Amino acid sequence: MEDELHVSLAHPMSKEHYVSFIVAVSPDRMQVVKLYPEGDAAARFGRSRVLDACVYCNWHEL
Repeated sequence: MEDELHVSLAHPMSKEHYVSFIVAVSPDRMQVVKLYPEGDAAARFGRSRVLDACVYCNWHEL
């Protein structure tokens, strides 16, 4: 999308091993999307000045 950044991962999303959240970092804010086991490992963020994206896995951490 023009004004959205879509982040998706090829990562397990089982109850034992999953991505807990994805964060988009901008100079003036952070956008956080909480994810749940057995869901999709994907999130949409407002594209405005996003510099980086980070993910947190319950096994591998950041």
